Amino acid sequence: MASVAATASTSGSASYITSISSGLDTDALIDAAVAQKTARADTIDAKVTANTTKISAYQEVQSLVAAVSDAMESLALPAYSSLGSDNAFDNRSGSLTTASGATVSGLAVDVDSEAATGVYSIEVVQLAQAMKVAATAAPSTTALGLAGIMSIGVEGGTAAEITVTTTTTLSDLAKAINAQTSTTGVQASLVKLDDANYQLVLSAVDTNETIVLSTVSGDDVARLIGLTDSDGAFTNVLREAQPAIITVDGATVTRSTNEMTDVIDGVSFSLAGVTTEPITLTITADNSGVKTAISDFVTAYNALKQYVLDQQAVSSSGGASDDAVLFADSLLRSLDQTLKTLINGASASASGDITRLSDMGITWTSDNLLEISDETALNDAILSNAKALESFFETDFTTSDSGLKLLRNNTSKSLDFTLSIQTDESGAITGVTANGDDAAFTISGSRLVGATGTAYEGITFILAPASTGDISVSIQQGFANLLTQAMTSYDSSTTSLIQQRIDSIETVNEDLTTRSDNIRTDADTYREKLVTKYANMEAELTQAKLLQAQIAAILGNTSSDD
Repeated sequence: MASVAATASTSGSASYITSISSGLDTDALIDAAVAQKTARADTIDAKVTANTTKISAYQEVQSLVAAVSDAMESLALPAYSSLGSDNAFDNRSGSLTTASGATVSGLAVDVDSEAATGVYSIEVVQLAQAMKVAATAAPSTTALGLAGIMSIGVEGGTAAEITVTTTTTLSDLAKAINAQTSTTGVQASLVKLDDANYQLVLSAVDTNETIVLSTVSGDDVARLIGLTDSDGAFTNVLREAQPAIITVDGATVTRSTNEMTDVIDGVSFSLAGVTTEPITLTITADNSGVKTAISDFVTAYNALKQYVLDQQAVSSSGGASDDAVLFADSLLRSLDQTLKTLINGASASASGDITRLSDMGITWTSDNLLEISDETALNDAILSNAKALESFFETDFTTSDSGLKLLRNNTSKSLDFTLSIQTDESGAITGVTANGDDAAFTISGSRLVGATGTAYEGITFILAPASTGDISVSIQQGFANLLTQAMTSYDSSTTSLIQQRIDSIETVNEDLTTRSDNIRTDADTYREKLVTKYANMEAELTQAKLLQAQIAAILGNTSSDD
């Protein structure tokens, strides 16, 4: 037998010399024996790796689904809403122009979804300004030599008393006034006129506020420093208080500030200067947001669809492609079929001549992807047929009682039903039925919440004021609401089918990893036993060889004559 060089083996913290006497490659024998023990762990680890890859694939699907939902959300009636809540169809834009083409500099506007489309003629007649008065010039650090209490504030506001002593300087007086500004609405400043003299200036904090001064006791401080005359009137008014004045289509509008938010619903005016010619304000629908959302949906759907197609790819040998981690996956097939059914179907809420995506120029390609094949048709739908386009995408909610608002719409069902409301003498809701079913809704104050397990689950109404009687209700789900609701079964929420599948795989992986770790721990223990066993064997063989050598030596030294 060929000899094998001695080697050092380590098991845990102990080291052993092997292959000294036996000539056996005990390290190889140990590795082979341990490998048999860990083969099952290797198989389990491979399964964990495969599962982890599948989880990543599912998470990619979730991201792609989220992109589809995000594009549609801006075209849907929000899941939590009252009727008329913002979406892309409600967005408005405002533009300011002049007949001469001059740049508009005295007026800025901000337009939100509450604004009605239309054209207005605006003129800024007068800016609001704060009142400002001044005292007689005097040194700022010289004692005034006055002792008295004066009251300061603005007309209709809260006044504060300012105490002046014989040692009070003009600078001290300004500080005392500013210490009460939050109460009085009046602030003071010192303007340096020359090296020796300063002028005390009082300003109202808010525009169109009139400063009021009076003497409470002692010296008439305001008069003696030149703020007021003997009649109590201001002697030096630098700027009078005045309101802002604009005209809207010839009607005069007056406000106390240069920021007007309540003149036209949904429009905020910011005045910066008096205008020299009428300004035309044009409010239009912001159609770019609608087109962007539709284009984003087509792009997002195609990305998701292409991923589905990639997962269905077959290799040249006829089996699943190496990259097709979710080949023949039931959830992916379900998602694909759900989307295909929705896209090919008609919208329940459609009230015009746009009932399908194809009616706005969106069709299928030969690769089963979507494309805007007729951009002219899409542009015409957005610009000229906006109501029909909106009715296609957005859920339609109608009711015979204007006090009933749709607060939450997390369902894919289109429903027509009658709510029968019972109230007590105070107007509190005490009972509700839907088409005679008294278990359809639960009552929470003024809210009516669709009961779990019923056709009304996911719907919440708010009714105020409430009165006993019947209310007719119709909810016709639009394409955008149907799609976003359908996608909740495949998104990253804890209740989605895909997330449940991911959670299940992660649980399996945790169990498999524990099993693999246990197998490897047992294998390490087994390795230690084998190392000890072979080390003992080598030690015994070494002793045997020593004994053999001793016997041979003894025999070799014995005479044949003896």
